[in-house]
Amino acid sequence: MKKILMILTSHRLDCFKLCMDMLIQGGSIRRFDRVVLLLNGVKGRHLRYLRRLMAAHPDIPWDTISGPRGRGWLISNLQNECVRRYPDSLYFKIDEDTFVSADWDEVLAEAHAAHRERPDLALVTATIPNNGLGSWQLLNLFPDIRAEYLKLPQAAHAPAADGPIWFYPHLAEWLIRRFLNLEEANCRVRAQAREKWAPFHDRFSINCICYDYRHWQEIGGVQEQDEVGWGKWIAQNQKLVVLAAHAVVHHYTFFNQQDWLDRSSLLEDLRAANLTTTAWERSVPGRILPRFGRLLRQIPSILRRRFNRPPPPS
Repeated sequence: MKKILMILTSHRLDCFKLCMDMLIQGGSIRRFDRVVLLLNGVKGRHLRYLRRLMAAHPDIPWDTISGPRGRGWLISNLQNECVRRYPDSLYFKIDEDTFVSADWDEVLAEAHAAHRERPDLALVTATIPNNGLGSWQLLNLFPDIRAEYLKLPQAAHAPAADGPIWFYPHLAEWLIRRFLNLEEANCRVRAQAREKWAPFHDRFSINCICYDYRHWQEIGGVQEQDEVGWGKWIAQNQKLVVLAAHAVVHHYTFFNQQDWLDRSSLLEDLRAANLTTTAWERSVPGRILPRFGRLLRQIPSILRRRFNRPPPPS
């Protein structure tokens, strides 16, 4: 079965660069039969960078599928078109702000292979520290970290998708930083976790998943509200989702967490912890200026909230 990697990207060039650097430096991108960039309204500097990246790595089997910027069907149909273009494959889908370890794809593929004969199998998802299920798994594995975590304001240990770690960004940042270096994090997890897989029948996070053609057919393609609708269908039909406990990855911009994390140095710290960095990236200006730019981009929305003005029409 061919392995197809889909990478959804829209407007976060800073995140997309880190995502691609980790895929390329880690080597996992070269294990795919096709790497399909799903372009959701990509333009300007972002598009120019993307073209330079593809030209710089002609050995990678690139493809692109483009559409206008937006949510709902504008995202789902990019993924559906990819599946139609490459049927009968094993599909891996990540977002531009998903940062993976060197062997993440092998672990997810192993999880799929271990369960593929089960007719109720829906998909495999990675362990993400700053979502409900990922934090539940990691805090169960590491009681010492859980004890520290539960001392934080608003902290609670719960697997719910809309639990405290999703709602309160200071909790998300705190737990991400406990697993900042993904190679080290996965070594620690694999030494601690007896079970490679954690099965469940609930809503999942769509930011790093693996599924096959059979499942895509049984759901009638990815629906309009991809994560919510997909997760609801899985719960209603008691389908199996497998959490790959040995595949810890990071996802950066969950909606409730994004502004807080953008005001922090987390993006720069993730790069420094996981990649070979340049002299500029290690310098004080190279670390401060990107963060300052993210802060500036928040000013219009802060002022609108302050004066209760609606956002401009898109």
